[in-house]
Amino acid sequence: MIIRAEDVELETESDNPLTFRRMVRRDRHGPLISLTWIRLEGRHGRIVCHESDRVYYIIDGTAEFEIGDRPVEAVGAGDVVFLPRGTPYAFEGSVTYLVMNGPAFRPGSDILVD
Repeated sequence: MIIRAEDVELETESDNPLTFRRMVRRDRHGPLISLTWIRLEGRHGRIVCHESDRVYYIIDGTAEFEIGDRPVEAVGAGDVVFLPRGTPYAFEGSVTYLVMNGPAFRPGSDILVD
């Protein structure tokens, strides 16, 4: 199966300054993995997901991640951020990235912790 970006709806989120395309999704492709293309301009609030591990792959731009109690770390193009389920995190920047969830992301599974 080939999924073309231009065939996937561009969405926004009211709580965070981002636009995204849900490329591989639970309701269409199964429960094991999901992949979303995202563009963030600003700060993404602190959240935790107890259902999925997450991998962020930075396509371009830069961001700063606050992961658990660790010091803030900067990331850029080509970097990968791994977030085990149950790890609270926040980040901010001007960045384009892919986020993969295993098992697949379920809307409503992110819990705001700020």
